[in-house]
Amino acid sequence: MIGTRLAHYEITAHLGSGGMGDVYQATDTKLGRRVAIKLLPAAFAADAERLSRFRREAQALAALNHFNIAQIYGIEDAGGTSCIVMELVEGETLQARIQHGPIAIAEALAIAKQIAEALEAAHEKGVIHRDLKPGNIMLADGKVKVLDFGLAKAYDTPSANTDLAHSPTLTGMAATSAGVILGTAAYMSPEQAKGRAVDRRTDIFAFGCVLYEMLTAKRAFDGEDVTDILGAVLRVEPDWSQLPDGLPSGVRRLLRLCLEKNPKNRRSDATDIRLDLEHFLNEPATAAPAPIEIAKRPSWARAVPVVSALVLGAILSGAAVWNLRPATAPGAAVRFAVTLPQDQSFSNTGRKFVAVSPDGSAVAYAANQRLYIRQLSEPEARPVPGTDTLQAVLNPVFSPDSRSIAFWAGSDRTLKKIAVSGGAAVTLSPAATPVFGLSWSDGVLVFGQDAGGIYRVSENGGKPERIVSVKDNEGAHGPQILPGGKAILYTVRGAAGNDWDKAQIFVQSLEPGSSPQLLIDGGREARFVSTGHIVYAYQGTLFAIPFDVNELKTSGGPTPVVEGVRNSGATTGASQFSIADNGTLIYVPGPLSGGSVGAPRTLAYRDRSVNGVERLKVPPRAYSHPRVSPDGMRVAVSTDDDKPDVWIIDLAGTSAPRQLTLGGNSRIPVWSADGLRVAFRSNREGDDSIFWQKADGTGAAERLTKAETGTFHVPSSWSPDGKYLAYTAVKGSDYTWRILSLADKKDVVVAERAGLPEFSPDGRWVAYQSDEIGQRQIFVQPFPVTGARYPVVPGGHPFWSSDGSELFYNPRAQQIGVVRINTRPTFSFGEPVVFSTAGLQSKNPATNPRVWDIAPDRKRLIGVTEATESTTTSEAPTLQIDVVLNWFTDLKARVPN
Repeated sequence: MIGTRLAHYEITAHLGSGGMGDVYQATDTKLGRRVAIKLLPAAFAADAERLSRFRREAQALAALNHFNIAQIYGIEDAGGTSCIVMELVEGETLQARIQHGPIAIAEALAIAKQIAEALEAAHEKGVIHRDLKPGNIMLADGKVKVLDFGLAKAYDTPSANTDLAHSPTLTGMAATSAGVILGTAAYMSPEQAKGRAVDRRTDIFAFGCVLYEMLTAKRAFDGEDVTDILGAVLRVEPDWSQLPDGLPSGVRRLLRLCLEKNPKNRRSDATDIRLDLEHFLNEPATAAPAPIEIAKRPSWARAVPVVSALVLGAILSGAAVWNLRPATAPGAAVRFAVTLPQDQSFSNTGRKFVAVSPDGSAVAYAANQRLYIRQLSEPEARPVPGTDTLQAVLNPVFSPDSRSIAFWAGSDRTLKKIAVSGGAAVTLSPAATPVFGLSWSDGVLVFGQDAGGIYRVSENGGKPERIVSVKDNEGAHGPQILPGGKAILYTVRGAAGNDWDKAQIFVQSLEPGSSPQLLIDGGREARFVSTGHIVYAYQGTLFAIPFDVNELKTSGGPTPVVEGVRNSGATTGASQFSIADNGTLIYVPGPLSGGSVGAPRTLAYRDRSVNGVERLKVPPRAYSHPRVSPDGMRVAVSTDDDKPDVWIIDLAGTSAPRQLTLGGNSRIPVWSADGLRVAFRSNREGDDSIFWQKADGTGAAERLTKAETGTFHVPSSWSPDGKYLAYTAVKGSDYTWRILSLADKKDVVVAERAGLPEFSPDGRWVAYQSDEIGQRQIFVQPFPVTGARYPVVPGGHPFWSSDGSELFYNPRAQQIGVVRINTRPTFSFGEPVVFSTAGLQSKNPATNPRVWDIAPDRKRLIGVTEATESTTTSEAPTLQIDVVLNWFTDLKARVPN
């Protein structure tokens, strides 16, 4: 294999072999990075169902993105060979490290904490490892990477014939069904060894086995063969006497709880384990003093052993503190959330509305049209007196000494500052446009004014001075004066306007005659931090890149460091995060925007005759245009935000939502008739055309149409035989109904001034909208087209019930109409019935494709509703600000400078 290519990967070295296939090192020739490639066993090639299930599992695993988890990049098929492409992790396995002997307590606990963080992140996504063991854990310079997360389930086969000797991982039936045996025997939970259904507690048991082995260099459960090992797992307690002297009693108790054979009595939450380990590392328990002699002696003699014991205790305590000190001087990162009370909601969310003080002691946020301060040492936030009468408070930022806050006030469109304790707000300067980013350093405030460029003003007030100009059709945002005051960092959006994914980050010397230097192509809201990095936002993720503040140059490439950071309004480029000088990071969790931050959207059912909606249990996002799959099991939905994409949601709730599209802006999904593909509108190749992609996420997106300049294509409906795609071509206010034939790639115009065509379930009819008679009208005509057509009702975007007996349409906002349809022996229709869709998203019926679909039960609509709206079944979600203390520790570990 070495020297050959698989797809665009060049195989360069063989890394190892095992029951799950051969592993090679390769070079990704497209991205110029080294990767690991695991060739799937030959059995996969002969089992299409198994390979398909493996792909589905691997797609869910690819959603894991955490510093301590080795990333899955994708699955490739080339020359009849299937392989999984993963992050290349270099170093030694924990298994190899243990072979040198027991690991010192402090080092073992530090490693265990990182393993717990990996489990915590995966369990939050609903992913169970199932095969956690020292051989699946890599160590490199104090960093831990857990490999093969969840692949035991993905590799599993539905065959009932179980070969327990399959090395080294045992395989069996379906991963959560009775009879399954997955994982290496010595690290199995008892329920896993019995073949029972497993949950995250099985990973907790394996974690306990790994921690025991690190501390003792011996397995918690061992034997001469698999049968002996499984018997020990089921019936034998570990030899607790092997644990090292000086191990804190709390760690011993944690091990016992992790290795409880009854899962009901076992520790069940990786978060609790991580918190315990952080406590043990930072505040170790004091060793107990030696027992005191009680026999009667002279008082001075009796005091001698007491004093000796106390001295000895102090010495042991000091030794314990020294041995259990953290491996690095800075403390480990600590995460928690600051939640808003139910009577508060973030305000003016199109701009920046959160900030952290430079000393990391306080958080400021705009809510209910005023400022609030939450000291992190206090349980509740308090309003800042004097900010409640300013109409709008935008972009708060603390002074360098953390004692004052500056902001933009809507009452008189000025920059103001106010003491943290409140009082009279002092006007600093006019700012006609609400600020596009504001920062404060070295006695100067700098702020963006979009097309007006960037200005600075003294912290004592005065006339603002423009220091950066931008070209026509550009806008400036998010400025920061760099240390030393000689250069400025800022973001520029180009002529594309609201497409902030195409924004660029520049640095410019403030010396006269200096010109801007492009640093990052594709990013916004850049901030230089004292670790020597620039941190910036892109598509809901924070990236970091090393930066030489003296040379004004970046080095290396960007690395994702935090996911799920909310982007605000598409017209402003604001990203809701802030970083303190001491390394405290705060951010508002996203990951997507589109609409008010205080009112994220979710999917919901609505009955025709009942007021109110019933929400689905899916994470809030800016959902739009849901379409139910032909089998009724899934929903394809697009997102209305800075980076529109198509997502696949499991209606049963057994798996997490999965992002289908990558690259460009993708929206308005339509299932193929067989449910194997999803077509969608995308500008990924410049023009705004229709592409389709396999619904399981494998393979690349394929182009179906080519839009002319100034035109975009909107997919509507597939014929039931899968041969034809009906779509609308839109150019300005004109729209045209077109049909694409997949067999011969012919693309024909069916009707001008007509669009939003929908095939009937039997494929014999097409319903569509036309305004040829001067108003929007729903027509139905036979397919193939015969020239006959039937006007049905006034309205927009029609769609059929799944049995073809009813035609739904949109007469006006917040309404749905239903008409009974007969097509045999001749076409006829009944009187329309209109009912309310209040509570579900509604769009202009004249120009927009449908924003509802029929639920699998054929009785209800499925649409989009605001997650904060009161309904019969749900409460408004809690609004919060996530806080990460000592975040610089993580940053420096992930992006060495």
